[in-house]
Amino acid sequence: MQDGACCRTLQGMSEGPSARDDAEPAPDAVTPKVPPTAPPDGGSVSSDETQSASGSKDPRLVASGVLGALWISFPPLAGLYILYDLANIAEFLRKDPEHGFWAYVAVFALSAGLGLLPTYSQSFLGGWVFGMKFGLLGAIMGFTGGAAIGYMCARLVTGSSVDRWIDGHRKGKVIRDALARGSLVRTFAVVTLLRLPPSSPFALTNLALGATRVPFWLAMLATPIGMLPRTAVVCFLAATAVSSGATDIAKVYKETPMWAFVGGIAVSVGAIALIGWMAERALAQLVGKGRGGRA
Repeated sequence: MQDGACCRTLQGMSEGPSARDDAEPAPDAVTPKVPPTAPPDGGSVSSDETQSASGSKDPRLVASGVLGALWISFPPLAGLYILYDLANIAEFLRKDPEHGFWAYVAVFALSAGLGLLPTYSQSFLGGWVFGMKFGLLGAIMGFTGGAAIGYMCARLVTGSSVDRWIDGHRKGKVIRDALARGSLVRTFAVVTLLRLPPSSPFALTNLALGATRVPFWLAMLATPIGMLPRTAVVCFLAATAVSSGATDIAKVYKETPMWAFVGGIAVSVGAIALIGWMAERALAQLVGKGRGGRA
């Protein structure tokens, strides 16, 4: 009996807590409410800090906008200096033609890639100093190197901010996808056509290609092909002008008959405008097909 009583006692001890838990459940633990942490100085959180915390203001996106504004406004103004001081620059490069040629290519690439000088004035300088053949060759090498530098600068500044911003805007996303997210053949055609018109700012196009992550090798291949026609026209104008014995732009204007001067400019502008019109029309058709294919 003692063994049986002992067993019943042990069984009751083991079942007791569970029975009491079922009968009288413990109250739930109360989690104290912690008030939001206030700024150290006791002030309120600014709207800028709130926007930054929510991610609505991306510093890279702001930097991309500033870079775009600089690259579209500064080169045209700086390019006037080359035309103004053409005689002195040409004399400096002609002192040692071989080293002058490579110095021309290097400065062209750096200044165009960093958005400091435009391509049209530097191409004119190449035709003026080195003639049509070597001037065109140097210009192609210069703006291709400049395209590489500009593309890498754009990628460094923008990161993926512009791409994310475009993803949040339906129309922008459709256009971006039609231009830069299609087949390699379509993207190559688009980049070539973007480079073709003289109205297409070189530095700003580099920013667009880098920000939308067009493949680097494709951009480098399409750039010289697209820019070749308009660059050839500019180099031809410069080489023709200097072959008449002119030493600067002012002398070309003074010594060339008015009808020939005006006619030459009209033909050149007409040729460049025709190239631009054909490129813009082809680009519009290509984008239209891209939108229709994705609708």
